[in-house]
Amino acid sequence: MDSDMRSPEEQAAIAEAARSPELLLILEALTSPPPEGAAGESLRGGKVSSDRPHLQALQNLVGWTIGGYDTRPFPETKKQKEDDRLQILLRYRQPADPGDPPEVAMYDYLCETLFGVPMRPVGPEVVMPRFRNLEGEIVDPEWVEADWDAFRARVGEARPTPVLLPNRYPYQLPRREGVREEQQCAQHYILWYFHYPEEPLPDPEDAAIDADIRRRLVEVLRERGLGDRADYIWYRNPSMSVPQVFHVQVFWIVPNDG
Repeated sequence: MDSDMRSPEEQAAIAEAARSPELLLILEALTSPPPEGAAGESLRGGKVSSDRPHLQALQNLVGWTIGGYDTRPFPETKKQKEDDRLQILLRYRQPADPGDPPEVAMYDYLCETLFGVPMRPVGPEVVMPRFRNLEGEIVDPEWVEADWDAFRARVGEARPTPVLLPNRYPYQLPRREGVREEQQCAQHYILWYFHYPEEPLPDPEDAAIDADIRRRLVEVLRERGLGDRADYIWYRNPSMSVPQVFHVQVFWIVPNDG
């Protein structure tokens, strides 16, 4: 357990969070009998605060949700991130000045992998620096960039809808008894929102995000043969590690009670 969590100040903050109207509201949503009816109505959950005391207070009460102080990625995640970072640097166009500290430009990568935006090779005027791979070898990149003309010709006035996908770097989460993995441990997903490069980053209202999650989550459950029932929470990242595309963290689990 994190030493900060044991401090009197943090314990007091957790206790205060447990009494807050915001937490009591989500607790009621997660523990009330699930309604039956149209698609999405058998889901229980909603938005939670990303503050550490609030996350910990909720975990203390329901057990399966993410905590506020001991969140850790899986050990293999670090290597996966390093591999992915290198592949992005080698494939997708990066800015001439990546900043200090240098930032990996991920917008084109996300547009291709999440929303199916086609890519094209960069022009000859683009200077591509060489990179050192994980084995210490110097390698040449083969950059591509988004082909927006081709994408707009394909989709016309339509826009990609938000996508709900597993987090490639999931957090370690509590486990409980259950028949299926989706009952034993919360599934860590991300809801991603598309925007064109000339547009500002989306900032949907909470109600719109919640509705999008419910629609997509029902689809995920049915695709995995899990029926229509699940409990979920979501929150906005206080500081997004991938700021180029708006997204929110989503955690869901299938109830054990039927």
